[in-house]
Amino acid sequence: MARPLIIPLLLFLNSAYAQTHLELKPGDTLKYSPQSYKPSWISVQSADANLGIALFMDGKKLKEQDDSRGIKSIERLYFTPEKGKKYEVKIWAKSYLEKSKIVKVSIAESKSVPVLNGQFSSDQFVEDLRTFRLIRGKANSGLYVYRSKKQIDSIYQQAEAEARNSKNIFDFYKIIARLTGFEGSCHNYTDLPNHASYYLTQKPEYLPITLKNIDGRLLQDSKEAAIPLGAEILSINGVPAKEMISRFSQYYFSDGYSMPYKETTGFERGMLDKFYMEFGNHKNYVIRYQWNGAVKEVSLEGIPLESFKKLQESRYSLAFDKKLLSEKYSFSKEGEGIYRLSLRGFDFATGKEDPAYKKFSVFLDQMMDTLEKEKIQNLIIDLRGNTGGTGALYEKVFSYLTQRPFRDSHYAYTQFNEVPLEEKLIITPLFLSNGVQDKHGLNAYLKQLYPKSVQGKYYWADDKNPSVLPNERTFKGQLYLLVDQRVASAASHLASLIKSYTNAVVIGKETVGGYYEHNGHLPLVYELPNTGIQTGFSIVHVIQDAQNLPDQKRGQGIIPHVTIQQTDQEFLDQTDVYLKKVAELRKQ
Repeated sequence: MARPLIIPLLLFLNSAYAQTHLELKPGDTLKYSPQSYKPSWISVQSADANLGIALFMDGKKLKEQDDSRGIKSIERLYFTPEKGKKYEVKIWAKSYLEKSKIVKVSIAESKSVPVLNGQFSSDQFVEDLRTFRLIRGKANSGLYVYRSKKQIDSIYQQAEAEARNSKNIFDFYKIIARLTGFEGSCHNYTDLPNHASYYLTQKPEYLPITLKNIDGRLLQDSKEAAIPLGAEILSINGVPAKEMISRFSQYYFSDGYSMPYKETTGFERGMLDKFYMEFGNHKNYVIRYQWNGAVKEVSLEGIPLESFKKLQESRYSLAFDKKLLSEKYSFSKEGEGIYRLSLRGFDFATGKEDPAYKKFSVFLDQMMDTLEKEKIQNLIIDLRGNTGGTGALYEKVFSYLTQRPFRDSHYAYTQFNEVPLEEKLIITPLFLSNGVQDKHGLNAYLKQLYPKSVQGKYYWADDKNPSVLPNERTFKGQLYLLVDQRVASAASHLASLIKSYTNAVVIGKETVGGYYEHNGHLPLVYELPNTGIQTGFSIVHVIQDAQNLPDQKRGQGIIPHVTIQQTDQEFLDQTDVYLKKVAELRKQ
């Protein structure tokens, strides 16, 4: 249980309340009562840890925030007090450098906050780039899976020249992001220490519309905008839509060479930060668009960042996604003789001993009761939006769909069982939730899982990768598998097994997760010494239990048998084109 440390009354300095050198231990929580009775910014920072914060009013949580991921990063919360209400901010360490156990925290309240300075010397950028490569070489088993050493050497040689010419942290981050994506793993992660918006202007210079990539076309995605909902955006400030899609894709990562996820995700997740890093913010936006067969052009003034946040959070396409992703799993009748098993994530249980796993097992047994009782011969497995989670959950699902034993992988390995470069290692929330607080705990964990060394690789212990038997009752009718570009990790692993070993008709889009192999299981995160940019990757290379198929090339995600495309009218009507396609196929 967290042990709260009560912060004493703050000193009034330079029109801001401030308190420094507060000690925070892992597992502890600081409590802070805001001193200002007027709208103000609360800024929280530590030189040793990444902090999470939450604002409470009369004991009820109003907001929890972890905008920034880096050590030395800042969390900023705008606070608008109501008269007669009691407010409290709670602060805790979400992660910290391996060498830092006790961290110091500073808190400040102010009327405004400065734009962060992301300036570094060219030598600092080059040092961080070399450190970045050293980390990948020593710890990342996926570095040379899809790229040769010659290709890696070449791109780093080019990157060093670009790093020397970088003017600010955004320039350097673009280089690091491109290197991260070049490796080919959807579990790769590289991000700025602070949220990008903290480096950007607070003037009204943000895009006054939202965008959605529908099959390579950018559609206007807000009812509240000056341009009609569903209009096709052809260019913004002279940048064509195809160029925007291409340049935006470098910030998102996929297994192998898969592109659909990289090309669509930025318009859903990166419009608050990476869009402006790449294309800048402007007082005016000249937008060319097509509507009802006519090409039009309009000049719109930029809007404040907070207004754009609200626009992005209320975009039209979110309603369909919220409905789709409302439950982690469900079972529903979709017509005469057909049911749908929807699986939106495998992160609701940590393993077989978790009560949530046992509840899920009962759910699957009840599903089989229904299918057998009604003699159902058609079953949809809907994995759309499923980004993965616990392996035991996808294995449980597949045991009801197969008549053959299977394993998580043919084999899996890492490059080490003692963590390298531990002085730059971040102890992450995943480690902390499993009781790992430093390199010693991590090394003990690694030696347990990867005890064998064969020719410089440490292989997953046989007892951790057992043969999984089919359930006593399995579905033997026709399967339809629905996948989209977001399907990853454990979910794409399940999709590869279903495509490989069942009669399923796969419908949708190429997944971000790989068909034959991927890097997964255990993520490590490191921090670069000067910029504070964090970079992470899963250290285990997994060769999946999937057979060779003629339509599956190495480096691809799961390729659908039937590719889905959506018309403008289907976008406006929010038609479920996947279920529509299943209905069409059943009529054939």
